[in-house]
Amino acid sequence: MTAFTSVYSYAAEEAAYRQRNPRSATRFAEAQQVLAGGNSRLTAFFKPFPFYAEHGEGCVLRDVDGNDRLDFYNNATSLILGHRDPQVTAALQAQAEKGTAFANPTEPEVELAGLLTAALPSLQRLRFTNSGTEGVALALRAARAFTGKSKIAKTEGAYHGTSDHASISVTLRVSEAGDETAPRAVPSSQGLTAKTLDDVLIIPFNDAAAARRLIAQHRDDLAAVIVEPVMAGIGYVPAEAAFLEALREACDGQRTLLIFDEVQTLRMAPGGAQQWYDVVPDMSCLGKIIGGGLPVGAFGGRADVMAAFDATEGAPAIPHGGTFNGNPMTMQAGLATMRQLTPEVYEQINERGETLRHQLEEMARSAGVPVRISGIASFFGVQLTDRPVTTYRSAQGQDEALRQKLFLHLLNEGIYVNSRLVGNISTPMGRHELDSFTAAWERFLANIR
Repeated sequence: MTAFTSVYSYAAEEAAYRQRNPRSATRFAEAQQVLAGGNSRLTAFFKPFPFYAEHGEGCVLRDVDGNDRLDFYNNATSLILGHRDPQVTAALQAQAEKGTAFANPTEPEVELAGLLTAALPSLQRLRFTNSGTEGVALALRAARAFTGKSKIAKTEGAYHGTSDHASISVTLRVSEAGDETAPRAVPSSQGLTAKTLDDVLIIPFNDAAAARRLIAQHRDDLAAVIVEPVMAGIGYVPAEAAFLEALREACDGQRTLLIFDEVQTLRMAPGGAQQWYDVVPDMSCLGKIIGGGLPVGAFGGRADVMAAFDATEGAPAIPHGGTFNGNPMTMQAGLATMRQLTPEVYEQINERGETLRHQLEEMARSAGVPVRISGIASFFGVQLTDRPVTTYRSAQGQDEALRQKLFLHLLNEGIYVNSRLVGNISTPMGRHELDSFTAAWERFLANIR
């Protein structure tokens, strides 16, 4: 592992950040008196304190201290059109004039469902939720109901929301996780039962042979395999096509459902990662961009699996309610977003993602700094290592102190990415925004040895 040194000190970057954000510092201190941990969203927190957003326009985010930053985070990939897209804003205003919530179904719900089922090969029927977490939890329940089996499998390090079965082996000490080819299930949260742990099988990401073996070994108990086609938590590391194909083949013939978590990867192509890789799962979980910036989730798949939620001929096998499921405000924002995402738009943001990844890595190479840039399509991640990152374990051992310095350096330079140094491209971004990012990157590289 290569060690880095930098003339940047974390203290200097932190001092500069504090100087630029006094009002956010005050607001966070106040928040800690009324909110557990000062917020309601773990990913919104970073040290020394998060800045408080006040206004967004296009790809620019302004905080309460008046600082403008280019938003390469885009609310965790959900704002594919950037902030305050005119068509989304108009759709929300028009719906607000009619009403913001009803106990009855509305036409926009049917329209958005029709748009999504037409775009994704795996979706014959779907249902809306208010988060990706809910969508995943219900997809897993549907798989258990359909197969009559109890176990689910997930890849080591994958994030699928915060439901109990998804909260296994998300973040973990590798020393506790056992053999790399047969990982041990490790809880990533307190409050989980031993039974939950027993019901989750962990498979290594991008190891087709190990995945086949483990899935076959547990075939009698395994209801579903859920996978992120691109692992967000380790820097948007894409699956190898052979790995996803192996999952599909392993599930076939043993009554195990393959579930794609496309909450983020839907932004890769009109038909998501399943179109990109040409691998069709039995079920898919969606979120982020389909809500146009409002809370949303969805899950769906084969009609025979989704029949468990059908109440038209008696009590459904799986009751599923929710006061704000299919809320018309969300549905209208989602329609206004998805209707703008032509194949040409996907191609444009994916090309800009490729350009940025290439430039960042070439600049690091020219500076003699051993950094890798991961990602695919419109996603990117900075890997502070000189080795390839293809799995959760290979992503470990990076220089966390340098990561924190770089994150604050970018914030101070007017560039906003996630604190794990990952980001994505939105449609308002062009050459100027990429150049601004690479200029900030160049100034940082110049001070690393």
